[in-house]
Amino acid sequence: MIRVLEPDDADAFRVLRLEGLEKSPTAFGASLDDEARYTRGEFLRRIQPTADSWVLGAFYNANSLVGCIGWYRERGAKVSHKSTIWGMYVTPAQRRKGLARSLVDETIARAKSAPGVQQIQLCVALHNEAAVQLYQAAGFERVGVRPNSLFVEGRYIDEEHYIRWLP
Repeated sequence: MIRVLEPDDADAFRVLRLEGLEKSPTAFGASLDDEARYTRGEFLRRIQPTADSWVLGAFYNANSLVGCIGWYRERGAKVSHKSTIWGMYVTPAQRRKGLARSLVDETIARAKSAPGVQQIQLCVALHNEAAVQLYQAAGFERVGVRPNSLFVEGRYIDEEHYIRWLP
Protein backbone atom coordinates (compact mmCIF):
# COMPACT_ATOMS: atom_id res chain seq x y z
CA MET A 1 0.00 0.00 0.00
CA ILE A 2 1.23 3.50 -0.85
CA ARG A 3 -0.12 6.59 0.85
CA VAL A 4 0.83 10.08 1.99
CA LEU A 5 2.55 9.99 5.36
CA GLU A 6 0.64 11.51 8.26
CA PRO A 7 1.76 12.85 11.65
CA ASP A 8 1.38 9.40 13.24
CA ASP A 9 4.05 8.14 10.80
CA ALA A 10 6.79 10.49 12.03
CA ASP A 11 8.60 7.92 14.17
CA ALA A 12 8.51 5.25 11.45
CA PHE A 13 9.71 7.81 8.91
CA ARG A 14 12.62 8.78 11.18
CA VAL A 15 13.68 5.13 11.54
CA LEU A 16 13.47 4.50 7.78
CA ARG A 17 15.21 7.76 6.86
CA LEU A 18 18.11 7.08 9.24
CA GLU A 19 18.37 3.51 7.93
CA GLY A 20 18.68 4.83 4.40
CA LEU A 21 21.34 7.35 5.35
CA GLU A 22 23.29 4.61 7.14
CA LYS A 23 22.98 1.84 4.54
CA SER A 24 23.22 4.02 1.40
CA PRO A 25 25.25 7.10 2.38
CA THR A 26 26.29 7.94 -1.19
CA ALA A 27 22.67 8.03 -2.37
CA PHE A 28 21.71 11.08 -0.30
CA GLY A 29 22.84 14.67 0.02
CA ALA A 30 22.01 14.51 3.73
CA SER A 31 24.23 12.81 6.29
CA LEU A 32 23.35 10.35 9.03
CA ASP A 33 25.21 12.39 11.65
CA ASP A 34 23.25 15.54 10.81
CA GLU A 35 19.81 13.95 10.65
CA ALA A 36 20.30 11.74 13.72
CA ARG A 37 20.36 14.99 15.72
CA TYR A 38 16.98 16.14 14.36
CA THR A 39 14.13 16.16 16.83
CA ARG A 40 10.90 14.26 16.39
CA GLY A 41 9.33 17.64 15.67
CA GLU A 42 11.67 18.16 12.70
CA PHE A 43 10.69 14.79 11.23
CA LEU A 44 7.06 15.60 11.89
CA ARG A 45 7.45 18.93 10.08
CA ARG A 46 9.10 17.26 7.09
CA ILE A 47 6.23 14.85 6.51
CA GLN A 48 3.41 17.32 7.19
CA PRO A 49 1.52 17.21 3.88
CA THR A 50 0.58 20.44 2.12
CA ALA A 51 -0.58 21.27 -1.38
CA ASP A 52 3.07 21.92 -2.30
CA SER A 53 4.90 19.13 -0.46
CA TRP A 54 4.41 15.65 0.90
CA VAL A 55 6.12 12.35 1.55
CA LEU A 56 4.69 9.10 0.25
CA GLY A 57 5.25 5.90 2.14
CA ALA A 58 5.19 2.29 0.95
CA PHE A 59 3.85 -0.03 3.60
CA TYR A 60 4.28 -3.78 4.01
CA ASN A 61 1.24 -5.45 5.60
CA ALA A 62 -0.37 -2.00 5.80
CA ASN A 63 1.53 -1.03 8.95
CA SER A 64 5.29 -1.36 8.37
CA LEU A 65 6.93 1.54 6.50
CA VAL A 66 9.44 0.04 4.03
CA GLY A 67 9.89 2.82 1.47
CA CYS A 68 9.43 6.55 1.00
CA ILE A 69 9.77 9.37 -1.49
CA GLY A 70 9.44 13.11 -0.90
CA TRP A 71 8.14 15.77 -3.29
CA TYR A 72 7.95 19.53 -3.10
CA ARG A 73 7.08 22.39 -5.39
CA GLU A 74 9.54 25.25 -5.74
CA ARG A 75 8.44 28.52 -4.14
CA GLY A 76 8.36 31.81 -5.99
CA ALA A 77 6.66 33.15 -9.08
CA LYS A 78 9.58 32.42 -11.39
CA VAL A 79 10.16 28.83 -10.29
CA SER A 80 6.79 27.46 -9.16
CA HIS A 81 6.49 25.46 -12.39
CA LYS A 82 9.26 23.16 -11.07
CA SER A 83 9.11 20.46 -8.43
CA THR A 84 11.66 18.14 -6.87
CA ILE A 85 11.83 14.53 -5.72
CA TRP A 86 13.96 13.92 -2.63
CA GLY A 87 14.75 11.14 -0.18
CA MET A 88 13.77 8.12 -2.28
CA TYR A 89 14.53 4.93 -0.37
CA VAL A 90 13.29 1.33 -0.15
CA THR A 91 14.64 -0.93 2.57
CA PRO A 92 16.89 -3.67 1.09
CA ALA A 93 14.60 -6.56 2.11
CA GLN A 94 11.77 -5.06 0.02
CA ARG A 95 13.72 -4.19 -3.13
CA ARG A 96 13.09 -5.77 -6.53
CA LYS A 97 9.36 -6.00 -5.81
CA GLY A 98 8.27 -2.92 -7.75
CA LEU A 99 7.88 -0.64 -4.72
CA ALA A 100 10.35 1.98 -5.94
CA ARG A 101 8.63 2.17 -9.32
CA SER A 102 5.23 2.41 -7.63
CA LEU A 103 6.46 5.27 -5.45
CA VAL A 104 7.85 7.13 -8.47
CA ASP A 105 4.72 6.54 -10.55
CA GLU A 106 2.46 7.75 -7.75
CA THR A 107 4.65 10.83 -7.30
CA ILE A 108 4.39 11.64 -11.00
CA ALA A 109 0.62 11.18 -10.95
CA ARG A 110 0.22 13.45 -7.93
CA ALA A 111 2.59 16.09 -9.36
CA LYS A 112 0.52 16.18 -12.56
CA SER A 113 -2.49 17.25 -10.51
CA ALA A 114 -0.64 20.23 -9.01
CA PRO A 115 -1.79 23.29 -11.01
CA GLY A 116 1.00 24.80 -13.07
CA VAL A 117 3.69 22.23 -12.27
CA GLN A 118 5.47 21.40 -15.53
CA GLN A 119 8.47 19.37 -14.41
CA ILE A 120 9.92 17.18 -11.71
CA GLN A 121 13.64 17.31 -11.09
CA LEU A 122 15.93 15.03 -9.10
CA CYS A 123 19.59 14.16 -8.57
CA VAL A 124 21.19 10.71 -8.62
CA ALA A 125 24.73 9.67 -7.70
CA LEU A 126 26.47 8.85 -10.98
CA HIS A 127 27.37 5.33 -9.85
CA ASN A 128 23.81 4.42 -8.71
CA GLU A 129 22.86 2.40 -11.77
CA ALA A 130 19.67 0.93 -10.30
CA ALA A 131 18.28 4.40 -9.53
CA VAL A 132 19.32 5.72 -12.95
CA GLN A 133 17.50 2.83 -14.66
CA LEU A 134 14.42 3.37 -12.49
CA TYR A 135 14.16 7.07 -13.27
CA GLN A 136 14.90 6.67 -16.97
CA ALA A 137 12.22 3.97 -17.24
CA ALA A 138 9.79 6.44 -15.60
CA GLY A 139 10.49 9.05 -18.30
CA PHE A 140 13.17 11.18 -16.64
CA GLU A 141 15.79 12.67 -18.96
CA ARG A 142 19.37 13.42 -17.96
CA VAL A 143 20.11 17.12 -18.27
CA GLY A 144 23.57 17.35 -16.76
CA VAL A 145 26.22 16.24 -14.30
CA ARG A 146 27.54 18.15 -11.31
CA PRO A 147 31.09 16.95 -10.61
CA ASN A 148 32.19 16.52 -6.99
CA SER A 149 28.67 17.29 -5.80
CA LEU A 150 29.01 15.30 -2.56
CA PHE A 151 31.94 14.32 -0.36
CA VAL A 152 31.18 10.98 1.29
CA GLU A 153 33.46 8.54 3.07
CA GLY A 154 36.60 10.29 1.85
CA ARG A 155 35.67 10.53 -1.83
CA TYR A 156 33.80 12.85 -4.13
CA ILE A 157 30.55 11.75 -5.75
CA ASP A 158 29.33 13.18 -9.05
CA GLU A 159 25.57 13.67 -9.38
CA GLU A 160 23.45 13.38 -12.49
CA HIS A 161 20.52 15.76 -12.81
CA TYR A 162 17.25 14.54 -14.31
CA ILE A 163 13.98 16.15 -15.35
CA ARG A 164 10.61 14.56 -16.05
CA TRP A 165 8.41 16.87 -18.13
CA LEU A 166 4.73 16.79 -17.28
CA PRO A 167 2.03 17.15 -19.93
